[in-house]
Amino acid sequence: MTANRLFDISSITVICLAFVLILFIPTAGAEISYTFDIDTQGNAWYIIEYRTLLDSQDRINEFDEFKLVVEGNSTHKAEFEARMRDIVAKAGIATSRPMIASDFDVSVTTQNSATGNYGIVRYSFMWGNFAEVSGSSMVIGDVFFGGQYISTGDTFIIKVPDGYEVSEVTPTPDSERKSELIWSGPRNFNSGEPAVVVEKSSSSFLFVVLVLLVVLALGAGIILNYKKKAGGHEPAPRVRSLKVEDMELEPEPESKPELKPEPGDLGLPGPVKPPVSTVTHFESDEEMIISMLRQHGDAMMQTGIVKQCGFSKSKTSALLTSMAENGQIERVKKGRENLIRLI
Repeated sequence: MTANRLFDISSITVICLAFVLILFIPTAGAEISYTFDIDTQGNAWYIIEYRTLLDSQDRINEFDEFKLVVEGNSTHKAEFEARMRDIVAKAGIATSRPMIASDFDVSVTTQNSATGNYGIVRYSFMWGNFAEVSGSSMVIGDVFFGGQYISTGDTFIIKVPDGYEVSEVTPTPDSERKSELIWSGPRNFNSGEPAVVVEKSSSSFLFVVLVLLVVLALGAGIILNYKKKAGGHEPAPRVRSLKVEDMELEPEPESKPELKPEPGDLGLPGPVKPPVSTVTHFESDEEMIISMLRQHGDAMMQTGIVKQCGFSKSKTSALLTSMAENGQIERVKKGRENLIRLI
């Protein structure tokens, strides 16, 4: 086969294929696959692959000659790009959907398999906005507006995107393989065929829901474990310790308690006056505390004053604070307690 024959396409072939491209036929015995590998955004890799069984020296020679044409002809890839860009532009006009062709590639390789040695010519490019995406569904096939024909031994393949399931397809595929719908030649496709409608699969939705539930369960487990370690309660916030002297308290009603001396609560060594044996009435609480201090050598521990005067700790502290401010007494820190002295 000569290089000129490799580019020979009859007018009948052009009319019948209209959309499917056979620009270059490396050998007369080549089998061709037309694959549209579609992603979830509606874009597709369009891959045209020629597979020739190199089972004779003539076919090996023909393939080697074609390989030299591809690798030595700088315009070969450019001709492929030009033809494909023209087809994509016309499809965009027919569907009223903006489209773009990019990432063109042409490769020639050989492959050894269990059925023999094959020569493979591969043309590919990215077809942007190939399918129409609407919500959870995708419509495939409106770009095939011209009708198509595939020959004996050829295949037409549509790869359904991940996470989608086929809901409608015309005509019925000859076979299915995983996510691939496959039509085998010879076959004439009508305008707009193959027509495929796919929907996001319920299994993918359930998977997302399952993942969310697992995340929530893990989060709940972490929280429960944390609470368990904390004794079932959330840690209490830290609060600055307050001294009784710093608190503003409402004064309690005045009372006139009976003073009860307690031996041993004397504060500092000194002459001890006999305790009051009768109830004495004072005009103010301050006078009562002054009298108590004088009975104990002008000095007492604050805890002793609280016990003998009968007031609450908070009221006693407030009284002592007021008396200290008025210059009647002074407070002297003794360890964790206060010694109260008359001035």
